Amino acid sequence: MKLRFEKSILDLMEGAVDIHIHSAPDVYPRILNDIDLARQAKEMGMRAIVIKNHFTPTTDRAQIASVEVDFPVYGGIALNHTVGGLNYHAVDVALKLGAKIVWLPTLHSQQFIQNRDHLTNLAGELSDSLRGIYLLNEDGSLKEELHPIFDLIAKKDVALATGHISMEEAKIVVREAAQRGIRKIIVTHPLASFVHYSVEDMKEILDLGATFLEHVYNDTTRQVDHPIRREDLYKGIRAIGADHCIMSTDSGQWLNPVPAQQMGIYIKDMEGFGVSEKDIGIMVSDNPARILGL
Repeated sequence: MKLRFEKSILDLMEGAVDIHIHSAPDVYPRILNDIDLARQAKEMGMRAIVIKNHFTPTTDRAQIASVEVDFPVYGGIALNHTVGGLNYHAVDVALKLGAKIVWLPTLHSQQFIQNRDHLTNLAGELSDSLRGIYLLNEDGSLKEELHPIFDLIAKKDVALATGHISMEEAKIVVREAAQRGIRKIIVTHPLASFVHYSVEDMKEILDLGATFLEHVYNDTTRQVDHPIRREDLYKGIRAIGADHCIMSTDSGQWLNPVPAQQMGIYIKDMEGFGVSEKDIGIMVSDNPARILGL
């Protein structure tokens, strides 16, 4: 059954691509499993979705959901401790299985562990003794383990996303990744309270080689301990422009609306702030489709 929205919202949902959804099974409670998520996205006329898990690759299960529902579902891999961290072999296998996004460390990044009070719902799965993954050497250069990983990503022409790393790390990562030929570089939720990019920082990282800033609606919800205002998402988008932004949900939490509904709410909010239908279409359809090579 289709969700109820005004026609203008439904029209923008048609062909939308959400590149950031968390689904069941997971160690955290999720509101929908992979197959039900795909069914709902298909019912809403969306073009594709990407499922993400902080601890396991999602490429194989995405294929099962795609076949079951006859709808494009894609996966990726987050380079946390559970896949060996900065593990070339894990990335190689994920890409051979069709991964579309490689996220740098998320919950196991040093930045996140040091700021775990911003997302206590997620931090409960992290032991106090867990050592965070930091991507830079003492001299500020990028760790050598990342070079062959970047070369793999560049060869496959898939996306690299910054995950939950610090701004300091991200700026070095983006510069090096672009120099090694990666053409799809996503800065993950730059406005989130635990990374908190300024407009100047967002412009700088784009100048360093980032392709898109991914602004996620979840940053405004009760899932996070220090939610930003919906107006902050709008201001961030307005300051940069639609051509360099992606609107995704980072949804799937049991206490938030189902992902397709959350995308519709996001679209409605941005339309209410005055973002044009053309620009919303660029951010929910064109730019994420480019990430997936659609």
